[in-house]
Amino acid sequence: MKIVKPVFRNEGLLLLRNKFLAIPFLINVLCLGYVIISYEIKPIHYEERAAAFYQSFIWMLMLNLLIVGLFAVYMASKDRDNDFEQLVVTYEVKNVDWIIGKWLITQLYGLCITVITIICQAIWFVSAAMTVEEWFKNIFYVFIQMEGAFFLLISVGFLFGILIKSMLAYLSIPAILVLSLLLPFDYTGRANTWDNPKFHLLTPFDYMFVGSPYEGIWGIHHVFKSSILHQSAVVLLGIVVIVVTLLLFRRHRRSNKEKKMLPIMITILIIPTIVLSGMRFVQYNQALEQYIATGQQYAKSFDGDGEYYEWENSYYEYNKDDQPYEFSMEKTDLNVELQADDHINVQSTLNIKNNGNNAVNEVFLTLYHGLEIKECTSEKSVTCSRENDFITLHFDQMIQPGEEIDLDLYYEGKILQYRDDGYIEQAFIKNERLYLPKEAGWYPLIGKRSLVIAREHNNLYPQFELRNARLVEDFPTEFTVNIKRENKKVPFALTIPQIDEEVYQGTSQYGLSLVGGNFKEEKVGNIRVVAHPEVFNGAKAVIERYQKVWSFTEDWLAVSLSPSVVFVMSDNYYYQIHDSVNHDFFVIRSASVDDWDIAYGIINEIYPEISAGYNDDFRIIVDAMEWILMNHLHEQVSFVEWYKSTWWGAEEDLSLVNLLQTYEENGHDQFKDVVKFLCDYWKGLENKQDFDMKDALKQYEGELKS
Repeated sequence: MKIVKPVFRNEGLLLLRNKFLAIPFLINVLCLGYVIISYEIKPIHYEERAAAFYQSFIWMLMLNLLIVGLFAVYMASKDRDNDFEQLVVTYEVKNVDWIIGKWLITQLYGLCITVITIICQAIWFVSAAMTVEEWFKNIFYVFIQMEGAFFLLISVGFLFGILIKSMLAYLSIPAILVLSLLLPFDYTGRANTWDNPKFHLLTPFDYMFVGSPYEGIWGIHHVFKSSILHQSAVVLLGIVVIVVTLLLFRRHRRSNKEKKMLPIMITILIIPTIVLSGMRFVQYNQALEQYIATGQQYAKSFDGDGEYYEWENSYYEYNKDDQPYEFSMEKTDLNVELQADDHINVQSTLNIKNNGNNAVNEVFLTLYHGLEIKECTSEKSVTCSRENDFITLHFDQMIQPGEEIDLDLYYEGKILQYRDDGYIEQAFIKNERLYLPKEAGWYPLIGKRSLVIAREHNNLYPQFELRNARLVEDFPTEFTVNIKRENKKVPFALTIPQIDEEVYQGTSQYGLSLVGGNFKEEKVGNIRVVAHPEVFNGAKAVIERYQKVWSFTEDWLAVSLSPSVVFVMSDNYYYQIHDSVNHDFFVIRSASVDDWDIAYGIINEIYPEISAGYNDDFRIIVDAMEWILMNHLHEQVSFVEWYKSTWWGAEEDLSLVNLLQTYEENGHDQFKDVVKFLCDYWKGLENKQDFDMKDALKQYEGELKS
């Protein structure tokens, strides 16, 4: 091993003389500098510094892996390629000394790239809204991701550089990267049939997340522990690969000691590599199996009636939670104890009212099936039975119309639910983060409710597509929630306001969603806003624009839109729930929202059945509504000019658009009135596909004349 140092020093001097090898350093500095400067010069930030960093980090890491991998092949094969090998074979140098010296200088080169990235990250994150512990955790996360990946790829580069005695050795690096990284690059959270998500573990850095490892108010906590496990296995595998390389390099030059020690080292190292890899596999496999079990429990198959594509397009519309229930949850008192191992204990007192016209002796509740009922009592004699998520309360006495009953329900269990092939934790209770959305069924809901809606999907790996249900309450509920927890440092927020240290109280028709993480809560007008501290100003700007349109639309269409609370969530969670929220709860992303997004979202909230009753005539009405809302935010060109520039195809007949334009030319007030009339007319049709704008306008003109 004495020769390792001279080899390392000599290769280091050669490396310093090669000016081209400084180019990757310069590229990294320029790219990171661009990300930082472009973020900091913005007057309003809609996303966190960490979010902006990790969006670029993944792409830069892939480029760096390619560069470092090719450099490793070069270091392993350069003596042969430049005919220096004929002289090298005369050296009395052991395989270990010769290869390890070159391997170490290559690892140092990769480490320099890592250090540059970490220095830029560390300096930038000093100004981020995170604790010192989170700051260190982010730096260590980037270090293990980069160094683990470099460590393995450099070893693989040496192996192929020695095995393949041609330029094909260089092609092995991009081939490996394409095979291991581009296959998981379909990360929309839904793997196709041919793409087993378990194979996504076979990557040089831990890539088992959707889009970005960063999750807004929860940072990188979700991926941190699994990444350490994954990268520990990767580092051990890198050592195994370089030892195998030593074993294969010039057998006639191996010493007796090397012949004995190298196989022993390989055997010893393979054991912890397999153990750590197995632990990481089991960790993800449990999440995937739980996700698949959830989908199989709820998924429904196509029964063969009609066309499959029609069933596919309308399935979620037909299965939305919009059936009224005669009972209401008048009052819900919850005493909640949260435990860090995803367990929850709840003592609930429910006040239930019969709003129907008939006396009944059965009442239905919905509660997540993973929560075990320990006690179910009432002043009236009651027995409880259960089937999956549905609880049936059997009363000995009839419950009369208008009568209210009290029920005490004690339950406990584990809440850890997954979405998107097990990549996303849908509901969880951790020390540093917490999320219990209403759709997790963590507290009793009135009626038989589907917490999840799923349908078969033959083109996806699990054979189904799964979404959160849209749970709409018919009546508001008065809530009182007492929450006990061990970690009181993490801020909590509910969809009802906090009145004391551990007490939340309020009336909500949406229900309860509980979140805990790195956020601050303030009011924007009359709306409570829960957002990461760095994006609060951006969220405030977006919500003020929403408020402007909400107020305008409420006056125009006589609907209720303004929520009492807004949660600002990362993309993964926003996409899970943005179609399910309603009434006094609203969710936005950590991103800028343009006028069209606001207008389109509000229209779909007002008329969620649009997709089921969409014909060409009504499509123009929807476009007119969008134009009116956008015009209220910022003055637009005339409706017909806007339509031409936005939607018009060269062969489209504009007669109906021009017909509507005549009303707009008479003034915005009349245009709003006629569009409102047309919407109400469409809404009153039994078969909405029969909507005819000309017939509707004739009725409108008739009402004006009368």
